Amino acid sequence: MSLHNSISVRKRHPLIGAELTGVDLRCPLDNNLFERIHSLWMENLVLVFPNQSLNDEQHIKFGSQFGELEVHPSLAHRSSKNREIYRVSNVDESGNIIQSSETAWQYINLSWLWHTDSSFRNIPSKGSILHGIETTKEGGHTLFANMYEAYEGLNTSIKKQIDSLHVIHDHDFIIKQSRDLSKKRDKGSYENLPPVRHPLVQIHPVTGRRSLFLSPHTMDYIVGMESNESRNLLDELIHHATSEKFVYKHTWENDDIVMWDNRCTMHAVEPFDNTSVRRIMHRVTLIGDNQPISTEST
Repeated sequence: MSLHNSISVRKRHPLIGAELTGVDLRCPLDNNLFERIHSLWMENLVLVFPNQSLNDEQHIKFGSQFGELEVHPSLAHRSSKNREIYRVSNVDESGNIIQSSETAWQYINLSWLWHTDSSFRNIPSKGSILHGIETTKEGGHTLFANMYEAYEGLNTSIKKQIDSLHVIHDHDFIIKQSRDLSKKRDKGSYENLPPVRHPLVQIHPVTGRRSLFLSPHTMDYIVGMESNESRNLLDELIHHATSEKFVYKHTWENDDIVMWDNRCTMHAVEPFDNTSVRRIMHRVTLIGDNQPISTEST
């Protein structure tokens, strides 16, 4: 039996998420296996690979097969050994829980907000691959929302209203979401990231499907709309998109690898006591192939 045929697939949720077993991500993917995994990724949006004991170098090699890897703008959370590794962790590289007074701790807490990775870039990420190294059942679960279905679930009049709208996304808006961090003079070291303009509804470059492009922690305002009206519309869309029927909750096990498509999902981490409970996750992030495609482009 070939590796291509040995993959077992099990749905984790009716609309989003599938578990894949029978593949060892430490080994290079041949063309057939790559195409099979890519097809399942496009179909399910989120893939879960249990029991994958990868080191960071193997994690990077696996991710690189799907595209060029991003270096995250937050300097404090980059791995000191591999700059492509983004440390989604409340534990520093010496093994100590980061103090809640530190900028790095306050920044990582913002992952508890719904978001889409790298939505603050002119060309956002196309996907992310996260390795659960030291996980917890005391919260820390990750929620994933299907933004195709969220768009399809809107009534026709709202679709017509939003199809041609654009939103300003700003990395500085993330900082503003933290009361403690926004008050600090030293807000951390980041790359210079000017605000960018993205469509509120985007066309997926592979599937051709329409989806909401929401990233609440970076969305500042809708272009051409009064501030209150803009915020109310965005909040309504966020509330709709995060309805239970659109959301898969991933409960982590150590050495889970979870891969998701940022072009048609958003995600959030469920809160946990990260002043005392350890959670170490390493992520690689795939650089996007193009700017988000608006409905006006079709």
